[in-house]
Amino acid sequence: MSMKRLIARSVDVLPWGLRNRIKSLPLVAPLQRWLVNSAMKDTEFVHRITAGPAKGLSMRIRLPEDKQYWTGTWEQDVTSALAAEVAPGMICYDIGSHRGFMAGVMAVGGAAEVICFEPNPQNAETIKDLIALNPQMNLSLQTLAVGAADTTATFEVMPETSMGKLSSSSFQHGTDGQTRIEVRVARLDTLIESQVIAPPDLLKIDIEGAEQDALQGATATVGKFRPTLLIEVHSHDLLTSCRQWLAERNYRMHVVQQDLDTITAANFHVCHLVAKPA
Repeated sequence: MSMKRLIARSVDVLPWGLRNRIKSLPLVAPLQRWLVNSAMKDTEFVHRITAGPAKGLSMRIRLPEDKQYWTGTWEQDVTSALAAEVAPGMICYDIGSHRGFMAGVMAVGGAAEVICFEPNPQNAETIKDLIALNPQMNLSLQTLAVGAADTTATFEVMPETSMGKLSSSSFQHGTDGQTRIEVRVARLDTLIESQVIAPPDLLKIDIEGAEQDALQGATATVGKFRPTLLIEVHSHDLLTSCRQWLAERNYRMHVVQQDLDTITAANFHVCHLVAKPA
């Protein structure tokens, strides 16, 4: 077995509990960094994740930038919370799918179908590759943005090109995208009413400040089908408006990272709101 292959598989011998802490281990961390940077820099390979919420998911990895996908520890607290909400047979949406890792977490958890929504062309190609690498999982892709209206809109690909947002979003206000493209925007209500997609049991939403728009466009869906939601919230104002909107629909809520009632405008950080029908 080649040195690169050995290094690529070396993460598999690490116990799950150590994978997120290896960067703080005095001797192991610098050795791993040296090996990865000297032997694996810019090397691309297909890796099957062997522990954690995404165990069993195959991804195309490039080191060192994909280290957390390689170890399976990407946003570990959030993916663990998401995995806890998945039950076999669910229809799940990954809205703002990025590279499809969290869609993979839901598929690994036994979802009958996971639909990825991603307007960024670069990310869409990565998700298509993920789907091809995992034919045993029912993953599909909608190359559009989710919002409050059926329209087209300007989408800004941010300086970190894997990230992007609708130009109407207040997130990273004042930061211009590297490029701007026109994308299709659709209401979830429209997609479901027209039978383009099946109604959801679980929604994960991470769309860089357009969370409230996505909820507004899913008013009938939330009222009728009562899905569980996990929402990455990007400002205190959006947290307040999302909470109010969901409370009016008799949802109970908590935040993954801290006690929801302790969050103020002064101490707010991007957080993940979990909402379940009461």
